[in-house]
Amino acid sequence: MKRLFLVDGTALVFRSFHAFSGRAQLTSRGRNVGMVYGFLSSLLSILRREKPDLLVLTFDTGAPTFRHKMFEPYKANRPPLDEDLAQQIPTLYEIIAAMNIPQIALDGWEADDVVGTLAKRAETAGMEVFLVSGDKDFYQLVTDKVKVYTLPRQSSDNPSIYDPDGIESKFGVRPEKVIDVLGLMGDSSDNIPGIPKIGPKTAVNLVREYGGLEEVLSAADRVKQKKLSENLTEFADQARLSYKLVTIDTDVPVDLDLDKLTFGPINNPAARSLLTDLEFSRILDQLDKLEPENAQSMSPDKIKRNYHTVTDPEKLD
Repeated sequence: MKRLFLVDGTALVFRSFHAFSGRAQLTSRGRNVGMVYGFLSSLLSILRREKPDLLVLTFDTGAPTFRHKMFEPYKANRPPLDEDLAQQIPTLYEIIAAMNIPQIALDGWEADDVVGTLAKRAETAGMEVFLVSGDKDFYQLVTDKVKVYTLPRQSSDNPSIYDPDGIESKFGVRPEKVIDVLGLMGDSSDNIPGIPKIGPKTAVNLVREYGGLEEVLSAADRVKQKKLSENLTEFADQARLSYKLVTIDTDVPVDLDLDKLTFGPINNPAARSLLTDLEFSRILDQLDKLEPENAQSMSPDKIKRNYHTVTDPEKLD
């Protein structure tokens, strides 16, 4: 059985960027490359641990999506993209392309939707699928063949892999009920309203007791807590909207042959040239270990090791 790893690239970009928050990683020329380094380190750890048959990275484009059309304030609470982060993204895309790793970004849809669509197609094709993300929205996609793969916080730790039983243990409900819970509780990080005063615990308890979202809303008059009962009635349509917003679209028009989502060789002259320019000696070492047959005659001591930690923002100039 082929194993496909679908990486939520946008989430990994932010994860990698914030990992270096407050301690910018600079090259000898003063270029901030922390996010790129962290992203590649995580990606190579997956290749080293899992040796996937197929791999694809998905990214948001920044263009409005169908969710913005449905609900204009969607994600409106998020701050502008950090300038240091924005400057690193084109470099990351260039390196990924040079490493011959498929990457997909589609205007009108989020990375989540592309992942969901490819996951369903791959499952139908008989593949085992791993969704690389820590985003709880992906829990709704989990089946016996589709699992969530959460990267460890420390490189020495093991990743967490969640099947349907794992999702129930972690989140409180089976995957097919995840969107019901999310519709009730909303998601403040995406500015999805849900129902006021309903948090994860209350949402899970309601779904466990009454069933799906509509069943919970229909049972509002039977809920003993007066304010909760009132909110279920008053904000019912808001919950239905939130349900739609959190539902991942698994029918995105992605014109791809799954069997062509192969990758590599990642250790090649084009990739090495870019990584050498960024002084990524450790990443180059990892490439040689992953693909020793493609190792180049460039020893690590020929690459400048001039990273330094900056804690004073004024010294970033």
